[in-house]
Amino acid sequence: MSKINWKDKCWVTTIFLVRKDEKVLLTWNKNLQTWIPVGGHIDEGETPEEAVAREVAEETGFSFEFLTPPEFENSHQIKIIHPYRVQIENVPHHNKHINIVFFGKCISSDDAVTKTDEDEKLRWFSEKELLAEPMLEGVKKSALAAIERYKKA
Repeated sequence: MSKINWKDKCWVTTIFLVRKDEKVLLTWNKNLQTWIPVGGHIDEGETPEEAVAREVAEETGFSFEFLTPPEFENSHQIKIIHPYRVQIENVPHHNKHINIVFFGKCISSDDAVTKTDEDEKLRWFSEKELLAEPMLEGVKKSALAAIERYKKA
């Protein structure tokens, strides 16, 4: 059996949460000095969905539903995951991140919550604000795609 090289790679999961006013939630990453989606490392024994649900609960306290929920195939109960995408990122001063990216619909949020559990800023962005705000192009494109998917759901 082959072994996975974990020395320079981390498995992470993130989610672009959209609420009913069609704004998407991003968090300020102090290390990267830019806006990114909520998320984090997948802990041992967690599925990507479990990890992102834990991260959202820890970082925001908000509840959500996946815009494309997992489905089960046939009687074998094979779970089919439909992330938005899987990307490999070079993260400065860290490792390569294998990031499983989801879109979600925020069910409950509190506008008074403006910081994560790690004291990083949270902000809801409209399409117009996303286009005007300097941020990583991939984050901006994904955030806009999440809003479009939300509108079609």
